[in-house]
Amino acid sequence: MLIKNILKHKYLILAVAYTAWLTILSLVPLNNVPLPEIKFGDKVVHFFLYFFLIIVWLLACQKLWRYKYYFITVIIFWGIIIEFLQEYFIAFRTGDFYDALANSIGVVTGYYIYKYLFKK
Repeated sequence: MLIKNILKHKYLILAVAYTAWLTILSLVPLNNVPLPEIKFGDKVVHFFLYFFLIIVWLLACQKLWRYKYYFITVIIFWGIIIEFLQEYFIAFRTGDFYDALANSIGVVTGYYIYKYLFKK
């Protein structure tokens, strides 16, 4: 019964776990983490982290599709809040407007990809 209940909510569990992981990752030192050796590599990483964040939340809350703009708005603000915390409250991290922009673009792109793939 417990396993069946967990499987029923697998996307919600994934969404909460991914959000927690992303939040922790955003607020701890990342001194030795290699980034892709491409121009704006960290922005690409930000884009895809938030791209997948909106996808897992939309999968988790498929029955709440009418609240899709709520999820988009909350996740965009979450990315902005994380950057704000990094800039003003986390000594070993710095916030960046362009990181927040990449996060937001990832969210919006993820929404449209999800809508195209799952909401025809």
